[in-house]
Amino acid sequence: MKNKTVKLIGSFLVMSLFVAFMVLSTTTVLASCEYGEECTYDRRFKITKEVRIEGDNTWRDKVTGVKKGQIVDFRITVKNKSDDEADKANDMETKDILPDEMTKVGGAGLTENWDKFYPGDTKTFIITAKVKDSEYNRAIKFEKCVVNKVELRWKGDFQGSDTATVCYGNVEPSELPKTGALSTLALTGVALLALGLVARKFAER
Repeated sequence: MKNKTVKLIGSFLVMSLFVAFMVLSTTTVLASCEYGEECTYDRRFKITKEVRIEGDNTWRDKVTGVKKGQIVDFRITVKNKSDDEADKANDMETKDILPDEMTKVGGAGLTENWDKFYPGDTKTFIITAKVKDSEYNRAIKFEKCVVNKVELRWKGDFQGSDTATVCYGNVEPSELPKTGALSTLALTGVALLALGLVARKFAER
């Protein structure tokens, strides 16, 4: 009887860990676009959104620790990946959706239109913005992240989008890794839950 119970507990733990792994893997895939990784919906065009704090030389998909008054640069890059030399695209449009917590202070327009976009051509737009001063008027310690999104359209049809994230506040930035501690915590929780259910089932016999 004891061996049977041990095997049953082991089976539940293995199954729970597998389910947790599948859930976490799916979440990572869904979240990748939200945190700035490239999202391409049409093989013909590629759109990328990057961000940096003004003065930094490195473009990223996310910046943290933005202080009151600091300027943030957003870089939008669109490439025509078509391999047909005779094929040019007209009526191109990018639309930047700035979060309510931020305000534009310079650079390109939030909406940009252009024609004669030949295969291999690349268009780059830089928008400068900052977090609104009112966002820092809090009596408590805080850290907040907002997402800036850009959408690409060709002849009015949606072609793709990408995002960049800005985190700001009045505390030192703290960020859990996308995998590792968070995944371990979730897996441990699921395993303990499964173990508790099995123990309860055994006690009821």
